[in-house]
Amino acid sequence: MLYMVEMDFRNPAREADWHVWYLGHVAKLIRNVPGFRASQRFRAITPTPSPWLAMHDVVSGAVFDSAEYRANGGPASTGQWQTEHANWYRNLFAGIDNTPEVPPDAHLLVIEGDAKVPAPYAATVIRLQSAGLDRTSAGRGIAIVPAGRLTAGLFDLPGVRIFKPISPRIAK
Repeated sequence: MLYMVEMDFRNPAREADWHVWYLGHVAKLIRNVPGFRASQRFRAITPTPSPWLAMHDVVSGAVFDSAEYRANGGPASTGQWQTEHANWYRNLFAGIDNTPEVPPDAHLLVIEGDAKVPAPYAATVIRLQSAGLDRTSAGRGIAIVPAGRLTAGLFDLPGVRIFKPISPRIAK
């Protein structure tokens, strides 16, 4: 399953410290929460109210009911950073068993609902259905755009956001 966390971070003066904390937080989740298998972080290169995205690989929605997750994850686990977040959404999606790794020179398309992308991107879209948490999206699609294949026409598509990786995929 795919667990997506989207947010805005409102304090540019502390952004570098936040990134260091967030990578440590991800490592803690992967190390301490059974069923939390991998994570990769992204920043939007198209306008969006939530420009930061973390894409996590979890075995099932039961992960969020575990004592280990409650002790290490969720909104309460962000401590001092919680007040710096805005437009924070947590969504769980079915339709994929393992999250893909987006190479550092590639991009991730996040496609809302039934929004369309042109060929050849359409053939690579993985369609996802809402499966829990905030449910701010009934369904999404994701696709990886390989290096050198990003076109200007993708930037103007309604319902399509483009993200650049800011971390490698971190896995157990």
